[in-house]
Amino acid sequence: MPECGVSAAALDCATGPPQDRRFKLIHCADPRPKQLPRGRIPKMQKNQNGRARALLLVAALALMALLAWRNDRAAFADRGRLAVRVEDRAAILTWTQPIETPMARRFEEAYARLGPEVDAFVIELHSPGGAVMEGRAVIEALERMRATHDLVTVVGPDRECLSMCVPIFLAGETRLAARDAQFMFHEPTSRNVFTGARERRPAFEERRTTEKFLRRYFEASPMDAAWRAELSEAWKGEDVWKTGEELVEERSGVVTELLGE
Repeated sequence: MPECGVSAAALDCATGPPQDRRFKLIHCADPRPKQLPRGRIPKMQKNQNGRARALLLVAALALMALLAWRNDRAAFADRGRLAVRVEDRAAILTWTQPIETPMARRFEEAYARLGPEVDAFVIELHSPGGAVMEGRAVIEALERMRATHDLVTVVGPDRECLSMCVPIFLAGETRLAARDAQFMFHEPTSRNVFTGARERRPAFEERRTTEKFLRRYFEASPMDAAWRAELSEAWKGEDVWKTGEELVEERSGVVTELLGE
């Protein structure tokens, strides 16, 4: 098939004398696909590409967060001190650090080592809170303890149990607190995996995260339903602070009794 163009190969000469010779240009279809003007992309294709990129970004960020959490658990496997003592067939485990790796592992190790020797585990807490994922792993470790032993959680005098520490405290069957023990409740926040800085997200995402947190950690807990409903209104954009005494007086269900009472 002749090529398109004006070269000699693209001309078909008619018969006849040279002076009457007429040249006819052979026309052929352009084999190149038609292209839209630069910068113009069909709207449907553009929207589909945008959604695909957004989904890939969300999946990548979720994977990064999970890998970072797993790497932290491995890297800090030998860190995090859990104070342990045994008194009268009860193992007393004291944690006075943030809720972070390797807290759950330390409780699991103590349970495996001391479980056959004791009848109860007493968990003393003094923590500013920390990572939700590690807190969830701690709660799962405490639930395994509670399935086989009496489980008591304690926040003593001049001690604090803030943020993610509260769901851990709620895992106890008996929950003791000093009158002046400080508890702090707030909506879950998102933080950058690498810098730790708080990240703002769309309002609907924050609302969905808060609802999920309430269902997972408070609705399934001994917390009083009416008190929980009041809390879900009071903590919008605010930190809600309560003493052990206030939690008992308000019949919150968070603290079962005050220490020394």
